[in-house]
Amino acid sequence: MTTTPETETETEVAQTPDQLLHDLGELHTRTLVSPLPKHPAAMGWQATTGSMAAGFARALYALNEIAPAKAAEITEWFQGPFEEGPDPEEHTDWLERHVARGPELLEQWVEEGRRLAQESKTNTEAWEKEHQGGGGNQ
Repeated sequence: MTTTPETETETEVAQTPDQLLHDLGELHTRTLVSPLPKHPAAMGWQATTGSMAAGFARALYALNEIAPAKAAEITEWFQGPFEEGPDPEEHTDWLERHVARGPELLEQWVEEGRRLAQESKTNTEAWEKEHQGGGGNQ
């Protein structure tokens, strides 16, 4: 639900699977358009985002073909309760229950994520030092 300043009334913003597919297609396309980022970390995240958008679009499309109600449910979940996207805490709990099947594997993922984040930070700082003369703006 959102409130518009002009009317002060609440309106339902229900995104359909087709609308989400459109958004995912647009996002994927934007990640491929030049100029691409020069910073290696930004380039990597942009490529990852494009790949994930493509995979999600294909999966949602296939689900919508065979189970439109389930596709609508996934679309609503993806939109989030306040139209800000999926709830990270709720999704982490879901991952633990359905994918990791317990806290041990999820904790391994967290530790690996921390290690990779630190490695990325170190690599980013080295790249910035090399390309920006020690931290100044280009």
